[in-house]
Amino acid sequence: MTLRLPNAMFFKLLVASGMMLVMAIIMLMFSDRASAHGYVESPGSRAYLCKLGQNENCGSIVWEPQSLEAPKGFPQAGPADGQIASAAGKFPELDEQYATRWSKVPMTAGMRAFTWKFTAPHATTNWKYYITKQNWDRNAPLSRNSFDLTPFCTENYGGKRPPFSYTNTCNVPYRTGYQVILAVWEIHDTGNAFYNVIDVDFGGNLDSQVPTVPSDLSATEVAATSVSLAWNASNDNVGVTNYKIYNGSELIGTVSGSTLSYSVIGLNSNTSYTFTVRAEDAVGNISDTSQAVTVSM
Repeated sequence: MTLRLPNAMFFKLLVASGMMLVMAIIMLMFSDRASAHGYVESPGSRAYLCKLGQNENCGSIVWEPQSLEAPKGFPQAGPADGQIASAAGKFPELDEQYATRWSKVPMTAGMRAFTWKFTAPHATTNWKYYITKQNWDRNAPLSRNSFDLTPFCTENYGGKRPPFSYTNTCNVPYRTGYQVILAVWEIHDTGNAFYNVIDVDFGGNLDSQVPTVPSDLSATEVAATSVSLAWNASNDNVGVTNYKIYNGSELIGTVSGSTLSYSVIGLNSNTSYTFTVRAEDAVGNISDTSQAVTVSM
């Protein structure tokens, strides 16, 4: 019996077809990740208002407001100071910052909806929202010092994929005048997140004086599973209404403005905890964070 082998042309066609098949598979595998981008559509982010023409001289972001992607982990990681609005400098025009540079979206304190538009959904860890301090420097590039670094809103999503439009409902803190909200969409299965800044105007010029920072925070009593904290009073032009106590970035308790101590219970042995305190007045002005006290159980 004679066995005939395919000719050279057949081999070439076979190899070429195989390569095209492999390339098609690779494109299918990565197309979702490459197009998995998004932006804040409402209230309109700085980049989205560029796309709409409400912001001018924005550079190439007008074609791709969904592409503000940078390493995740803000504020410990993520875009460098001065490059927060541009997602690490990719769209440098967005980092231009002075009081009259950008269009502002009207904003009021209280429960507000933030809607993301996704060009393709992506596995999501969470969304976080930060807001500038009341008296931030509106004429300096955005930095971590511009923001209250405790997010006022966090929605965890557990690695699921959201629909093409998704809304977070957040309790926006009280502010007056021009402020910036930083919205962060953290991706679950990559090292990146998407950063959108939203220029907002709260209007008015009511009480804007922030309470002074609570001082001399200390751990007065440490037991097996509890610790007592104490601090000195803050000052405010109207008056401090409450103090907020944090373990790391987590709010764990609130006491009245006349109370200068707090007991933390239910702690774990062989564990370190870092506590801070902030003061708040009647209209929602919140002080900077006190110095931290670390306790090892």
